[in-house]
Amino acid sequence: MASPNKRKKRRSRRGLLLLALAGIIALTVLLACFARIGLSPGYTALRTPTNEIYGVPLYEQLIPEGDKGRPGQKRRIRYIVIHETGNFSPSATARSHANFLASGGDGQSTSWHYTVDENEIYQQLPDNEIAFHAGDGRKAGGGNEGGIGIEICVNDGADYERALDNAAKLAGYLCKCYGLGVDDIKQHADFMDKNCPQRLRDSGRWEEFKSRAAGYMK
Repeated sequence: MASPNKRKKRRSRRGLLLLALAGIIALTVLLACFARIGLSPGYTALRTPTNEIYGVPLYEQLIPEGDKGRPGQKRRIRYIVIHETGNFSPSATARSHANFLASGGDGQSTSWHYTVDENEIYQQLPDNEIAFHAGDGRKAGGGNEGGIGIEICVNDGADYERALDNAAKLAGYLCKCYGLGVDDIKQHADFMDKNCPQRLRDSGRWEEFKSRAAGYMK
């Protein structure tokens, strides 16, 4: 007959094995869930901001390394390139766009650095890495090769004026960080034949936006 100590050791080993098995099952289920909703295991839903830009909370939720939208190529920063998302769905917030890119962006290479809405800013790529947002491929000195891409949300029901001001804060802050001038703030349309940022252009407010950004640079 086994001694009480040996029986305890056997029960302990069985408990550890059951615990390990439960962990493996839980991990398998988790990975299956990631695959089902299109998220990579590196995706993390952020709950607290990592920084602030003139009082606007900034969340860092980077596109996973190796995704098509993140080639990882470093470059010299020459421009801040302003876009609008063109997505009018009420749920098309900065967070939802960040989630879309973090989950692979439907396998497309399109990417940008920041998304801004009325309440917050999400960063999707490091500033010094190339993104694919300007429509000019790898053109030397182009918008992709030299620009930090900022997308402004235009979702229905949101406060576009606040989103616009938050984008001006971010643009001014980045210009100050990288020694850029207000004329280095560009439109998507400066690099390809596309009416973007459309609302800003159609309303004739581009110079106003640059002036706001210049104010925040100071």
